Amino acid sequence: MINATLAPPDTQDVADPERDARSASPLSRRAMLATTTAALATAACAPAGGGKPVPSTTAPPAPTTPPTVPPTTAAPTTTIPAGPVTPTPPGGEGVTTRIAIDKLTFGPAPGLAAAIEARGVWSWIDDQLNPVARNVPDAEWRLAGYATLTNTHRQNFDVQDSDDGWYRLIEELDHATVQRAVYSHRQLYELMCDFWSNHFNTWRQKTWMLFLKNRSNETVIRANALGKFSTMLLASARDSAMLDYLDNLPSDASSPGGVNENYARELMELHSLGIVNGVQTHTEADVRGVAKVISGWSINWDDNATRYDFRFLPWQHSLDAVTVLGGAFSRPARTYGQGYDDGVRLIDVLAHHPATARHIAWKLCKRFVSDTPSEALIASTAAVFTANDTAIAPTLRHIFSSPEFAAGHKRKVRRPFEVLVGALRATGAAIPLGWNTQTTDKVRDMLDNLGQPLYERHSPDGYPDVNAFWLSSEGFLQRWAMLGRLARNKLTDPTQPNPIVVNLPSLLPSPQPPTVAALIRWLAENLGNYTMSDADVADLCSACAFTATAAGTTVSGDANKLALAVGLVLSHPSFQQR
Repeated sequence: MINATLAPPDTQDVADPERDARSASPLSRRAMLATTTAALATAACAPAGGGKPVPSTTAPPAPTTPPTVPPTTAAPTTTIPAGPVTPTPPGGEGVTTRIAIDKLTFGPAPGLAAAIEARGVWSWIDDQLNPVARNVPDAEWRLAGYATLTNTHRQNFDVQDSDDGWYRLIEELDHATVQRAVYSHRQLYELMCDFWSNHFNTWRQKTWMLFLKNRSNETVIRANALGKFSTMLLASARDSAMLDYLDNLPSDASSPGGVNENYARELMELHSLGIVNGVQTHTEADVRGVAKVISGWSINWDDNATRYDFRFLPWQHSLDAVTVLGGAFSRPARTYGQGYDDGVRLIDVLAHHPATARHIAWKLCKRFVSDTPSEALIASTAAVFTANDTAIAPTLRHIFSSPEFAAGHKRKVRRPFEVLVGALRATGAAIPLGWNTQTTDKVRDMLDNLGQPLYERHSPDGYPDVNAFWLSSEGFLQRWAMLGRLARNKLTDPTQPNPIVVNLPSLLPSPQPPTVAALIRWLAENLGNYTMSDADVADLCSACAFTATAAGTTVSGDANKLALAVGLVLSHPSFQQR
């Protein structure tokens, strides 16, 4: 009997800063099979939707060129920094190939398990922690022609101002994100890009300056995902998209509106110091002080090649003396033209603050272990983060080497983006290269239906990484329908150009499993990266009207039956967990 629940009984802490949560009862596997079979049957006939995004109607402001022009500071590097690698600490021996695939990648892919076994799990992990130095191949060649990923802000403004430019900016970034996650061998790096994109979330369509997001994703998130947190925090603080999203552009000490506190508050509460299990380090007075120090952190409005890049505007900067965090940062009153270096020093103080170390450690442990990591692991991870000058790679390696990491296998529910990418990887799906195809529309619409459209989280906290938020019956019905369409080659419209294509027979071994039951087990092991119990195999066969002892070819040789089996294998709770 299939009676195990989808998720373990982790609970969300009341003080968790994930600000939204959907609660739902865990779904039993027996109910899952009954419901999923009906959902997959419906999916076989359901049309795949699609459509272009609707541009924002918010009018652009008309900034006035100030009387003086301060210099524009340099843009962040786009090179992935190489993180230090240390010997495997005790406890790391429990990490198996299966655990590494589930927790350190977007999911199994043809040949991945064999490659990890051949390399050795910890050698493979070290490759993932330092992918550039170890020459791990990526998927960037697939993005030739995606100009908006490398354009300057000014160039992307010109794109947005052209016919269908708004659409192109969205589609190039979204399709690049999907292709990188599906095809790159730098899987841990792509996971961390997703992690930091949510940590430093900006809603790209909040204002008319949607075009800022594409370059921001490259120079803030992807350039620093495995580097130093302190570098990334400064890059985020200088990020035009962040400053626009959190209202720092109008923060002007000399204007009637005065200094805006929005970015200062989120800089401390979400990006650095945090609130962990109800413990808050900063005060409202600190928020006001930080807001003064970063007033004038804005963008260049002049009509030149660096328009919309970061720029410090001294005429908007508060000159008040400031002391925050009990004296951890202070400055005397300033004169006109001073103040930018104070902001850089403040960001560094925040990045290296003990509360930040604990906050980042807690979030990383919650991502890679469980919703309720132990205090001991949080504390030891924070210590490694501090000892390594906020370097991310050794901090991750410490988590992966802890006994809790292996013990936390299958204690997290995959978010919708992870399920979609994992299914595309598991089935060896062929995704069209171009951004302007039906695929980009359909994938965006699917993620919207699943509750996780890319780069569209309105609140600054990013998409929650707690099980309770994603455990809803409606959400899983949407997942199962999507997986059924993928298995039947109906994720996109197969009658139109550039569909997503899966070739299920090409994934099967030779010789094929002798019985239907053996075939189901093989699919679970090789496509799903889990072992299906005898009871689950029997229930699946019963739900599909398969004869478990019949020849495996009675299912593998029938396209509809094979698609149904694959859809159910991917809909199984074990594939929905990591």
